[in-house]
Amino acid sequence: MLKRGRSLAGLVASLLITSSLGGCLTLAAYQRLHEEQAADRFRQPGAAELTWFQAQGFPLSGMLQMTARLTRPLPTGMGFGPKETLTCEGKAIRLIPDTPRNRWLIANRMWLPLQEEGVWRNGSPTEWRWPEPTGLIREATCGAGGAFRFEGVPDGGYLVMAQISPPAYAADDFGEGFDIVLKSVRVSGGQSRAQLNIRLSDDDWLSPVVRQR
Repeated sequence: MLKRGRSLAGLVASLLITSSLGGCLTLAAYQRLHEEQAADRFRQPGAAELTWFQAQGFPLSGMLQMTARLTRPLPTGMGFGPKETLTCEGKAIRLIPDTPRNRWLIANRMWLPLQEEGVWRNGSPTEWRWPEPTGLIREATCGAGGAFRFEGVPDGGYLVMAQISPPAYAADDFGEGFDIVLKSVRVSGGQSRAQLNIRLSDDDWLSPVVRQR
């Protein structure tokens, strides 16, 4: 783990010295070392996070839906038709504490970008699997229309990650049964908190459909 105050340039210099003495250190090996050191900085929750995790929580219910333009392939590109509503009905949804460690895992181990307006991308079982064991992430199954409920949730910042039905034009792509959406939310109000309604739209992106292949 890097000591506080030690620069990345200093690390590179020391690695180059090590390389000249003990053999060639590849760029891939250096990158892997740098990623491991970055992960170590967020390895354990701090005292403030532990206090938050152990605080009294209350039920959190809500609804998750996404509006997407119906898309179809044309000889000249992609054409857009009527909008359709995508939901997580019958699929898994997660409530993830918004911590530096969890953000690092999502960005660097699951390869999901973190954007304020939310993220929509094609999903697969391997992409959905959380990269390490944890007891701090809640998971549930969405009900009719994308309704969800989590028990014992303290107020604070969270990341909602959910499986949603693919748009009609992509329902049979590679046998995929779901896409993935990711959105940061703020939970407040304690026992009297209001329902959390998450409504996403592909109008929030410069590109109308963000499906990474």
